[in-house]
Amino acid sequence: MQKTCNWESYVLSPGKELSSFLNEKRVSVIKKPIMITDLPQKTLKSATVTRNKGHKPYVSKAILDKRAKELYYSLVVPSEKDTSPFINIVRDARNNVLRITMVNMAIYECYLFALNLPSNFPKEQIIVHGHDRTRYVPCRFCQYGGKHLYDYELTVSTDTGVEAYQKQILNDLNAHFQLDVRVEQLSIVKDSRTVMTEKGASMDLIWEEQPTMIIKARN
Repeated sequence: MQKTCNWESYVLSPGKELSSFLNEKRVSVIKKPIMITDLPQKTLKSATVTRNKGHKPYVSKAILDKRAKELYYSLVVPSEKDTSPFINIVRDARNNVLRITMVNMAIYECYLFALNLPSNFPKEQIIVHGHDRTRYVPCRFCQYGGKHLYDYELTVSTDTGVEAYQKQILNDLNAHFQLDVRVEQLSIVKDSRTVMTEKGASMDLIWEEQPTMIIKARN
């Protein structure tokens, strides 16, 4: 019997990229991983991942219960299990389905993947307008943290590119949480220095542009 369904899961942790890669065959992740992919080269980033082997990755019962009968759908449900966040991508060539599942993710973490940002993106570079910041950027180790974690799933055709399904995820998240989220390059003061002039000493500000995620509630 020809194998037509592959799964890969990626555990997200500090210093790791959120971008996932679809492998045509299993490769060793010992030492430097070799990624075999048909995705556009500009989407590939240097990433170290932890792969679960030998069993199908965990998917929440809430997602299993709400999966649509149609081949292509998307859904968002509150997370029901305290587990490490990860993104699982399954390719089912027989049914022409690519399934992207995010498990136990904070809202901002879902957006990091949708916007192709690294998982260690600094939280201080996230600005929230119009709502309590802890709803979108929760503390996982605080008592309330689990109340703001979600599971998300999207299915698309297997020929859908990374940029296309990330755009769909972004639109789904915006619609579900009634948000407008974007990344902007903002100029901030990083340092200062004293400059001597004919009129005496003056302060010279050192500016630097940095990417900033802007989370804004819809009116």
